[in-house]
Amino acid sequence: MMTGDVEEEEGVEAGARQYRVNVLDRAVSILDALSRYGPSLTQTELAKLTGLHVSTCMRLLVNLRHHGFVTKDEDSGRYRLGYRLVALAEDARGNAGLVEVARPVMRDLCRAFNETVVLSVVSGDYRVDLEQVVGRQSIRRVVALGVEKPLYAGAAGRLLLSGFSEAELENYLKRVELEPLAPQTITEPAALRSSIMQIRKDGYAEGTQEQYPDSGYGIVAPVCGLRGEIIAALGVSVPRFRFTEELRSSLLPAVLAAAEEVSRRMHGS
Repeated sequence: MMTGDVEEEEGVEAGARQYRVNVLDRAVSILDALSRYGPSLTQTELAKLTGLHVSTCMRLLVNLRHHGFVTKDEDSGRYRLGYRLVALAEDARGNAGLVEVARPVMRDLCRAFNETVVLSVVSGDYRVDLEQVVGRQSIRRVVALGVEKPLYAGAAGRLLLSGFSEAELENYLKRVELEPLAPQTITEPAALRSSIMQIRKDGYAEGTQEQYPDSGYGIVAPVCGLRGEIIAALGVSVPRFRFTEELRSSLLPAVLAAAEEVSRRMHGS
């Protein structure tokens, strides 16, 4: 029996009935397509992948976006999975989300070097630091959590930018002015592109004095999702006066190993 968008069908057990909501099935097919073929797709690409009529796909995307299940880049018109799904996934895992998974690894890294460890993610055109474990030295780095910071300034932001596709990076550079915030801030698009290419090659980023004059030295590595996409940046921040090449030589492999361990735990392996 069919009534509107609700389809009733026989269940596996005798007398049992399961209900399928067609509009929900279609919405889920869009989310599945973004998960399988993303990280970003146009409305036309989604309609083709899901077999939906373009107008139907558009209406569903409008509603999914309204509820935070997808986000849209206004310049490129491309859609991504939204952070509302992250919140639901965290609930499904018993609140064992990114921060919860990363925190024990961050504590171990902090204990090893007695320096501040920070976990950061992309939020629109900005970087947001989600969590930190602060070292116990008398002079130590402490970051402001939850504050939007430019992606182009700082090792963590540039590492997160390295996860953008070429089209996404081009659109970012078109809409964001690279303002000089500190002595070492990258303000030329060509220089930023070159830096991002080097980060992709090296698999990590480092920098100092990019956000404000007295900012410390930072080295960060990517936390990656199942498809290898960058979902976060994990790094260590050290006051400049305490940074040495000897510290860097031991810090770099430790940060890379810590980020890889968080990635592995996020995958459930």
